[in-house]
Amino acid sequence: MDKKNYVIIALVCAIAVMAVGYSLLSQNLQINGNATITSNWNVAITGITEGDPQGTTATNAEAASYTGTTATFNVNLVKPGDKMVFDITVSNLGDLNAMLTGMTVNPSDTAGTGIYYKVTGVTQDTTTLDAGETNTVTVEVGWAAGDTTTPETKTVPLTVNLVYTQY
Repeated sequence: MDKKNYVIIALVCAIAVMAVGYSLLSQNLQINGNATITSNWNVAITGITEGDPQGTTATNAEAASYTGTTATFNVNLVKPGDKMVFDITVSNLGDLNAMLTGMTVNPSDTAGTGIYYKVTGVTQDTTTLDAGETNTVTVEVGWAAGDTTTPETKTVPLTVNLVYTQY
């Protein structure tokens, strides 16, 4: 046999030995696992307390209502200086901390005369509500005391929507 044939046979044998060695030394590694989220997100309005009417004739036309993080008010204001104040209780009943990242008040602008409103007790992108805590948002709806004319718009429904996100 030719020397060249011996070299080819030796190389084929070396490759065969390497393939058998590789198959003996290689293993399959299988990793199985499960991930479960056990956290609970539950930030909502849990109550609205009506304060005493201020002025001589302010009344609550119907009970303030709420759904989730939205509250709606319907107040009868008869003369300048009348106002109603409401305390909204917002509770974090979940186990994730929350931050107020949005607040929509509709209508968005308070009138210069006639009906006005103020929302206090929270500041967007600052107010936090840790798990298990509550916060009170105060809403004041009134007829400007110095108003000497009858406003064109006599009815303004007020809706406050609070947006909380995890932080």
